[in-house]
Order: sequence, then structure tokens, then C-alpha cells
Amino acid sequence: MKDLRKLVSTILEEEFTSHTFEPLIGDMVANDNPKCKHRGSVGEVISVQPLPDEQGKTATYRCTNSGDNWDEGDVLTKTLDQLVP
Repeated sequence: MKDLRKLVSTILEEEFTSHTFEPLIGDMVANDNPKCKHRGSVGEVISVQPLPDEQGKTATYRCTNSGDNWDEGDVLTKTLDQLVP
């Protein structure tokens, strides 16, 4: 019975994770959030920070491109669910 509970718990954790990509410093990321004014920004991750109360993480990246609401070299911080590799 314990093994079954552990298996179900593991499956549920994987199923309900809001993101599976966790970047490392030096990785390139892009903002893919359609509701964000920085969508389309691309950059190199310079830090990854935990949010309070285990609510997830954020990544800070230096932009390598420009858009209507950001310039190359700007530093942006986003939750990981907004970012793709």
C-alpha cells in the first residue's frame, strides 16, 4: 500500500508541475507568455531565485534582443512558467 501511495504521489507531482524547464546560469531563455509585455525577449540567465513559501522560482536574464518594451542589455526577471529554452 505504501508503494502505491508513493507511486501516485510521484505521478501527481509530475502532472501538476507548472513548468518542467529550470534554467541554469548561462542558459538562453525566451519569454513566451502571451500576456506579458516582454513576450519575445531573449537572453542569457544570470541568476535563478526561489520565491517565498516554496511558490516556485524566478530567473533573471540579460536581454540579447530588443522589442517595443525592452532593449538589448536590459535585465528582466520572470517566473519560470513564462520562459522557454
